Amino acid sequence: MKKALVIGEDTRSFLSVIRSLGKMGLLVDVVCYDRTSPSLTSKYINRAWYFNYQSFSTNDWLASVVELINSQHYDLVFPCDERAIFPLFKAQERINSKCRLALPNKEVRDSLFDKHLTKQVAIQCGVRIAKGEMHNIEDHTYASLSSLYSPHFVIKPTESFNEDKLSSRNKVAIIASEKDFNDYLNQSDIEAQQFLIEEYFAGTGEGISLFACDGQVQYMFAHTRVNEPRSGGGSSYRKAIPLDPAMADACVAICHATRYDGVGMFEFKKNYDTGEWILVEVNARFWGSLPLAIHAGIDFPRYYAQYLLGDYEHQLTPFSEYNLNAYARSFSNDMYDIRAEMQYLAVQEGLTAGIFTLIKRLTTFHRLLTNETIDSYDSTDKQPFIAEFKQLANATLIDKLASKLPIKRNPERMKELMRVMYILEGRGRLVFVCYGNIMRSPVAGVFSKMFIQNTSLAFDVASYGFHQNTNRRSPEACQHAARALGLDLSTHRSQLLLQKELTDNDIVFIFDQLNKAKLDKFYHTKNVFNLAEFIPEGLGKYRAIDDPYGHGEESVKQCYLLIVEALKAIFERYLSLK
Repeated sequence: MKKALVIGEDTRSFLSVIRSLGKMGLLVDVVCYDRTSPSLTSKYINRAWYFNYQSFSTNDWLASVVELINSQHYDLVFPCDERAIFPLFKAQERINSKCRLALPNKEVRDSLFDKHLTKQVAIQCGVRIAKGEMHNIEDHTYASLSSLYSPHFVIKPTESFNEDKLSSRNKVAIIASEKDFNDYLNQSDIEAQQFLIEEYFAGTGEGISLFACDGQVQYMFAHTRVNEPRSGGGSSYRKAIPLDPAMADACVAICHATRYDGVGMFEFKKNYDTGEWILVEVNARFWGSLPLAIHAGIDFPRYYAQYLLGDYEHQLTPFSEYNLNAYARSFSNDMYDIRAEMQYLAVQEGLTAGIFTLIKRLTTFHRLLTNETIDSYDSTDKQPFIAEFKQLANATLIDKLASKLPIKRNPERMKELMRVMYILEGRGRLVFVCYGNIMRSPVAGVFSKMFIQNTSLAFDVASYGFHQNTNRRSPEACQHAARALGLDLSTHRSQLLLQKELTDNDIVFIFDQLNKAKLDKFYHTKNVFNLAEFIPEGLGKYRAIDDPYGHGEESVKQCYLLIVEALKAIFERYLSLK
């Protein structure tokens, strides 16, 4: 049986590729960035590995994946986004030559993954694009860019992911006001970086998906966005449409110019009033709307796999016959988009407008009875949709309802902690983890070390954070509050928590649910406790010891009081049982 490895995490392109290859009869393994992904419940997955860019360095990630590919002797490897495409593209010579990699050819990699270079290719091919140039936006104001383009413009990082920082996605922003511009500056890394600034083109998003062999387009499929997210980004609800001949010719021209070899989605915007359109960008990889194409009858992953395995019959002209009545939606994304649109209209135009939009959007679900599918749903593979639905329910209903209920202390958690400490003393560590490793976890670590040194306890102690920027000092307010407790944070420098730092002998303490969610998504951990569960009752009942970052010195003092008293309660209880 042929073996394939699929790399990704989402319930759209990643899950679609898994299902297509599984239905072909291939044995499918996966590398999934997110341990909580609903896609992992698919019956078509044989085995999963969890290498990601939060708990692995870029070099460790690549070394682990290359070793996996070579040791497991895969026939095919399908990377579903740039986080896998970029490193594997550079590491091709280190991979078993019998393995076929679903990677773009060099001409495509060198041009169509960069939005500015894509525009140059489009210009050479006579394809319409928006007015735009590269700028250092730190050298500009909203007024200066508005004068160059219009009060409504778009900021685009040249690539969705930077090769030297694959842990975070670069976001495109639609700017309609000075506030939008300032918010983008405050939330983005803009220092010494150039961005593509384009004039805003009013229209509806359309896409042409295709598969090409050495520049010759084989299959084409077109879709439109049924709903456009107000803030930009991918659409959660799409519909199949006929190919626009001019857009199709543009795709064919670019594929020929770049000797396009593989799959991709060419994104356009079309103004239905004027009939004008522009090419927005090229996603030279599997794309978010892939489930719709498969639902409509064009199974791109299957064709690509057959091509790579040498079992494909080339076509002289592109095939483009599919179900024009097909719809598909990303369930969770669409529900969030419906809520966001309702809330926006309720504020801008009144509650009635918000409710009307809600009802109108919800009535579209009747199409599920005819030609519509949900991205995560398949009649032969229902578990991913069930898992997605449960996650959405937890995030929007159950967790919020639980947060309103009175806090109940569970005495069994202290008993469980005491049991684990007893088993691991002498060979285990107490590991404290917060977001940045500059405020909460450092003081917990320093206090624990001091307490252990003054007793007969035998535990090592360490502290880490999830923040990618390391070697940062604790803020002065934290150092001052710690000194008042007899603790010294002056020499502390932040460390990133990596999977290789953790063992099953570690007892990991977190401070809030965001910390817990990070651990669940990206790390294998065995013994995890929320320190807030052990705050003495006299100080109140807490679900979390909140991050005091940006809330002033009094907030830091209160935070440190809760941390120290919780640790005292733990250590004193443990010593009393020895």
